[in-house]
Amino acid sequence: MFNDEKHIMDWALAIDRQRDALVRMVAALVLMAGGAGVSVMPRFLRTAIWRRLRPAESAFRRLLVVVKHVNKIEARVAAPRDGRAFPAGLTRGTGERLPVFALFDRRKRFDFSGKAPATRGNPNIRFFDGYDEAIPSKPLISEDDPVNARRLSRRLLALQHALADVPKQARRLARWQVKRVAAGGIARPMRPGRPPGHRARGRDPVDEALRDCHALALYVLHPPDT
Repeated sequence: MFNDEKHIMDWALAIDRQRDALVRMVAALVLMAGGAGVSVMPRFLRTAIWRRLRPAESAFRRLLVVVKHVNKIEARVAAPRDGRAFPAGLTRGTGERLPVFALFDRRKRFDFSGKAPATRGNPNIRFFDGYDEAIPSKPLISEDDPVNARRLSRRLLALQHALADVPKQARRLARWQVKRVAAGGIARPMRPGRPPGHRARGRDPVDEALRDCHALALYVLHPPDT
């Protein structure tokens, strides 16, 4: 796309800046969570981290698109492996696997069936003969209530590890795109329209990072005619 050295250095600088910014943001989120691998946290804290983690994930996916195209990373379908047994004398690990970063945006779901949403619970029917059953009250939800944060922690850890080796993740993206094409699936890591986590009026640094990475990815995918 760019033939002279100056433009290549500009792309490298842009990639490094965005990567470093995302590393700092993710480190701040880990600090907010109280460390990596936290399984329980207050509801308000989990909500605050989710609001920043989703756009950070989207920004990194778009940065990987830029890295792949700028460095012209290609991949081929690997030959199937033979059915070799596990080496004798060794046992498979029983520990939990390290979470893997999701390379593709979650696709939007459109439901045009016209079906009414299912109702929950029993109908609210009142009687006037004095035999009304007590209507159970909904439990009060507090922002300080402890909630399950295991899924959040795993996605946060996956993004942190992926940012530690961007070229490896770009090569992984290239391999997965080839596999999806070979399987007849969608190989575009970016879904059409606004990226996940996009906030039109977001003023958080992660919102700015998502806007910048999205613009860079669109530029390398659809460069202007010169």
